[in-house]
Amino acid sequence: MMHSECSSASSEDIDERSKLLPREGSINFNFVLSKIGNLGRFQVCLVLVAYLVPVPAGLHMIAPVFVEYTPDSWCALPPLDNRTLFPNLTAEHLKELVIPFSNSTNEYDKCQRYNYSLTSCNPGKLDCISPYPPVSPLVTSMPCDEGHTFNNSLFNKTVVTEWGLVCDKATLKSATDSIFFVGVLLGGVIGGSLGDRFGRVPGMFMSQLGVLVLGIGCSFSPTFASYVVIRFVMAAFIQAGYLICIVYVMEITGPKWRTLVGINVQTMFAVGAVIVSLFGMRFRDWRDLQFYSSFVPALFCLLTPLLLESPMWLFSKGEDERAKNISETMAQRNGHLLSPDIWREATQTGATQETKAGSVGVVEIFTRVRMRKITIELIFLWFVCTLVYYGLSYSVGSLFVNNILMSLVEPIGYVIIIPLMDRVGRKAVIFSPLLIGGVACLISTFVNNFAKPTVGVGTLVTAMSLIGKMCVAGAFAVLANYTVELYPTVVRSTASGLTIMGARLGAAIAPFTLELRVIEPWISGTIFGILSLIAAFSSLWLPETLNKPMLTSLDEAERFYRGEKSEEDEKGC
Repeated sequence: MMHSECSSASSEDIDERSKLLPREGSINFNFVLSKIGNLGRFQVCLVLVAYLVPVPAGLHMIAPVFVEYTPDSWCALPPLDNRTLFPNLTAEHLKELVIPFSNSTNEYDKCQRYNYSLTSCNPGKLDCISPYPPVSPLVTSMPCDEGHTFNNSLFNKTVVTEWGLVCDKATLKSATDSIFFVGVLLGGVIGGSLGDRFGRVPGMFMSQLGVLVLGIGCSFSPTFASYVVIRFVMAAFIQAGYLICIVYVMEITGPKWRTLVGINVQTMFAVGAVIVSLFGMRFRDWRDLQFYSSFVPALFCLLTPLLLESPMWLFSKGEDERAKNISETMAQRNGHLLSPDIWREATQTGATQETKAGSVGVVEIFTRVRMRKITIELIFLWFVCTLVYYGLSYSVGSLFVNNILMSLVEPIGYVIIIPLMDRVGRKAVIFSPLLIGGVACLISTFVNNFAKPTVGVGTLVTAMSLIGKMCVAGAFAVLANYTVELYPTVVRSTASGLTIMGARLGAAIAPFTLELRVIEPWISGTIFGILSLIAAFSSLWLPETLNKPMLTSLDEAERFYRGEKSEEDEKGC
């Protein structure tokens, strides 16, 4: 989800008052990082290992498209659907005889059948279907009383078919997805605190180990309730690691490359979405798909010992010696040396206890007026982006092809967004994609529902849907970077987790928003489009972070929110 050499270089002009021993002041890690290298070869290795964390996030968040796929279904009709007893009775003929047909939807009812006494039919005869055609009130519709029959031509078994989540149980499927994202919301809160309290690397490792174990356990769920509970807990681990990963890669990367590195976290999320599509094509039983895809986090767990803790986090916790050792290791691996003069110059006067406090939490964020307003706006932006993102992701047409296309257009959006972020700023590249994406959603919705169906109309609808997905994914990526840049080190992980709660609320509501199509087919798309437009214009009052150094303290953040220049701005930029 996250500027220029100028801000780092200007730190070299720190005045003589800052040349104190490290133990007496705070370390300006942005300056140290400019000497380590903005993105040296060793940092590239660290980032590539950390990039393994968002892959399972994309995989498991998009997995319901496959594991919870709802195929065509109709009432089970024993004994007439027994091919041994009625060998000449095809499924289509049987539905024609016993299932009500709707002229408005042009399909057979999925939840009703005619109230013929089917068990009274003699083998090979249809004498129980009388009168036929149905004559009211002798023959009326009734709910399915023997369960449902599913079309298993695409998947042998899904969560929906195994536990019959159709008709009066259909809302359980949407509730399952919503509960999963409530778990993601919880993971945003826990993950922020976990990363701020125990460190970025331990936090990522614990999250991936949890995803690995719980994912495998989920494939053996004996009941629907156990499936829901395991997915809920797994979601918390997924989001915790995802959030910490974003913070970690941006903290070890210099201003010049933070945009690229931060946005590519989103690219790896899209990679996970493509991977689950490939798994779905290979495994047609949801338990197999869930089991084998759950081993994806194992690679990160094996490579975790290669990672070094974030020096920026260590400095914020007061662990200066360890932070200095890691910084020197990073510099050496990049072919540089951090001399005593560099450390003296990086030492700043007037370090407050706040800079090294580990106890700053959510209360502090909301007691500061400007930080509170920014947090509320970010929560709203995350809510809208996620609602639209998952709304479009879960409403794919052709299951495999469209899902892969929906995933592949995301990196295209990132390629367009990345160079613009460092040229026109963050606000412009959040505003524009939300505006374009909102318009695309509205065009797609109204053309699809009110234009005469033709090949050209279908192509236009698909194109607009892909543009909408590409734009909201781009906004998503910028927002992830932007969120990290708007908060100081001492609350960065916690605040990021807090604002992303809005995202999880949006994701939790998305499945139910899609169900509104049952009332009117155009409602869901209209909601996505209008909310995108509102979010676009509301984003314009956020402060711009282009060419600004990473914030470190709460007071520094408040000065930035007020529009006051930092010392680094005044001395070089």
